[in-house]
Amino acid sequence: MKKLIPEYSLAEVINPLLSGHEKAMEYFSASFSAPMKLSTFPHRATYFGVAVCTNGSAELTANLEQYTLCTNALIVMGPEVIRSWKAQSFDYAEEILFFTAAFFLETQTGGNMNSLEDFSFFDAKYPTVLHLNSKEAALIRHLLRDIKNTNHSKSSRQEKIVRNYISIALNQVADLYDQYYPENQHLLKAPDKTVQQFKKLLLENYLQFRGVNAYAGLMNISSKHLSQSIKESTGKTAGQWIHELLILEAKVRLRQSSENINQIAEALNFSDASVFGKYFRRYAGCSPALYRKQGSAHLKIKQ
Repeated sequence: MKKLIPEYSLAEVINPLLSGHEKAMEYFSASFSAPMKLSTFPHRATYFGVAVCTNGSAELTANLEQYTLCTNALIVMGPEVIRSWKAQSFDYAEEILFFTAAFFLETQTGGNMNSLEDFSFFDAKYPTVLHLNSKEAALIRHLLRDIKNTNHSKSSRQEKIVRNYISIALNQVADLYDQYYPENQHLLKAPDKTVQQFKKLLLENYLQFRGVNAYAGLMNISSKHLSQSIKESTGKTAGQWIHELLILEAKVRLRQSSENINQIAEALNFSDASVFGKYFRRYAGCSPALYRKQGSAHLKIKQ
């Protein structure tokens, strides 16, 4: 069953930012600042992103987790992250780097080279945002600016240099994640492991399963243990996580597709439109028809 949360390619994102004389590339590095706007509508991407906030503040939702960004915040997102920006200060600015897996891996051969699997911080189980100190943020910020400056050079080795810079930047980010969130699984408490596994399964199966019991079964634990672990670690129940993601998918379909409500109900595995309507009203606060009538948000994708 197809998920409808839109997915944007790097070309779709950066082409509006390029002049007519520039070609779309498999990587993009720039300084982002007002009056450019971040997307308020949930979406995925086909590329990887690394950014450092250099001024102002913003509110980011990534895989249903809420993050407040401020100066020196590091933001990393892999393709599968469902992201949207709920607020942005008038002076918000950041250094950004986007790149595709194909570009990064094009010359990554040999035993001493990196693969993207080496950078597990892109996995959904890790936080999207780290609040760095000034020295740490400056290190990543300078690397992103070096990539941007290289992009404007006329070197015949430009892409090779950029790939090396990206590799250095990702390894530096990996060191920061090792510092803030140790990678070794044996250092994680059991509830943390449970939460990570639950979130992964939820993102893969939310259109198919709506009950806590189903996820507990997939994890070979009791529903009581799952519920307690999720509540203790996140402050929200497992049921809340499930309902929030399904409602997000329903909202996207109501705003972004021409499907009628019966079709949406069927696509989301509800027995009929009436059951879907009651579910939506309970968790979204209004009927599906009213939500659709309120009008679709304007997508202005920048990250």
